[in-house]
Amino acid sequence: MTTVRSGTLVLLLLAAQTQAPVLADELKVSRQGEYTFISGGFSEEERAVLDVQAPKYPIQLIFRSAGAIDGVKDVTVRVKNVSGDLMVEAVSRGPYFFVNPPASGRFTIEAEFNQEKLTMTKDLVGRRYLHLVFEFNRSKPE
Repeated sequence: MTTVRSGTLVLLLLAAQTQAPVLADELKVSRQGEYTFISGGFSEEERAVLDVQAPKYPIQLIFRSAGAIDGVKDVTVRVKNVSGDLMVEAVSRGPYFFVNPPASGRFTIEAEFNQEKLTMTKDLVGRRYLHLVFEFNRSKPE
């Protein structure tokens, strides 16, 4: 019985080792000043990794186009502080973009996708999270 368990453990470890480098390469934590951020979610595997990482990032952005997240990437993201100073400027690698600012405060987030720019200003207070959905390419009533 010990041999079967050991063999199973070895297989699980090998499977984990073959997947980890791919995810690590695609989902890199980046830093600009005191702000860290991670972006991705283009595949189900990336979304699973981001779900685990999410509690570390109190500002969580989701980008949708025409009601779906599929295929949404290359969104230009700008995060400004209460003074209007640009703190983060980056391009998303998928429909999810998580930011960890050094402190609470008022933030203006700009997201631009396919020449459409959306802006939200929100307060991040204490240990709360901001879950913001940016909906691009909304169908407009005639």
